[in-house]
Amino acid sequence: MRKLLLLVLVVLPLALAACGGGESESESEEEGEGERGEAFATICEMSAMSGDTGLPADFPTIAQITFVKSEEAGPSRIVEGYGEGDLEDLYDDLHGAFEDSDYDITFDEREDHDAEISFEGGGVSGQVKFADECGEGDRVYVRVTSRPTG
Repeated sequence: MRKLLLLVLVVLPLALAACGGGESESESEEEGEGERGEAFATICEMSAMSGDTGLPADFPTIAQITFVKSEEAGPSRIVEGYGEGDLEDLYDDLHGAFEDSDYDITFDEREDHDAEISFEGGGVSGQVKFADECGEGDRVYVRVTSRPTG
């Protein structure tokens, strides 16, 4: 009987701590989305970068996308910016640009608030990421991650 009582006294507080208190999952998700949106907001407000993005000269792009920042991350190149318009139109237009180019689309997906186009061509492979994270207005966060192939 003592062992049972001891077990209940040890397990019960752990079970209660795991079940309750704190924020609900949706509250934490909303908070995380707000923090993520704030991080993207600075990119969405920056001016167009001057100079080369570091992407291949024949890399498919569309006029609605403005690149504002480019940096190396190991062997990868990360280029960030924003697109003017809504996520669906930007995704469709860039998808078409890839289809009309010598680049292959290796994966694509569009959801309500984000989209991806994975690609290979021009000596690089990688992904274009769209995220509805610029806050109010008609801007969509865009990030291209590319790395050399072969």
